[in-house]
Parts: sequence; C-alpha cells; structure tokens
Amino acid sequence: MESGLESQCAGVTEARAHVPPDVMEKLVTHRVDPEYPAAARPGKLQGIILLDVVVGRDGSVLETRALNGPEFWLRRRWMRCRWWRFGTVSRGWQPVVAETTVAMEFKP
Repeated sequence: MESGLESQCAGVTEARAHVPPDVMEKLVTHRVDPEYPAAARPGKLQGIILLDVVVGRDGSVLETRALNGPEFWLRRRWMRCRWWRFGTVSRGWQPVVAETTVAMEFKP
C-alpha cells in the first residue's frame, strides 16, 4: 500500500542487496527523527510507520515507500527518512544498492 506517496527515485533498477532491518540499523550514520503530527495530538495517537527504503552505494537514501500507517502520519513526515545516511553495503569488495525496512516511531 503506497498511500498515494511516490518514490523519490523510481528509476533505480539495478540489482539490490536485501539487508535485514537489524543489520541496516547498525549502519545508520545520520538520522532525522519525524515530527509528531499536530492532527494526532488531540487523541494522543502513536504508532510505528514501516518504510521500504533503498540506499545507494554512497549511503544516501534513493527511494522510500510507506508500507503502513494512517495518512496524516505519512504526509511529509515519512520523507524525513530521505535525509538519513547509512554506511556502505558491500558484496565482496564492491558497494551495492541496498533495500531494507525502516521503522519510524511516532509518539507524543
């Protein structure tokens, strides 16, 4: 489910290494946490948004796609993940494009 959100770089078609979230979490070098949405404050809503993330050979985020979550949590907040940076994922000695799942927590 894309919730009407488009990828940041839909043209990335090269082979990707699928990296487990716990492994990729250890490679985060820069993280930008999401803001808590004002629309969620009255009900003190909270939850976790899962994102499918494609990371380039240089550690920058190339694509993001929301996998779940209410629309008001997703608008613009999920895009903060695009400013994250990761260490390089390699196969052999060659850097590769990596795909993983990132969990972003929203709470008051």
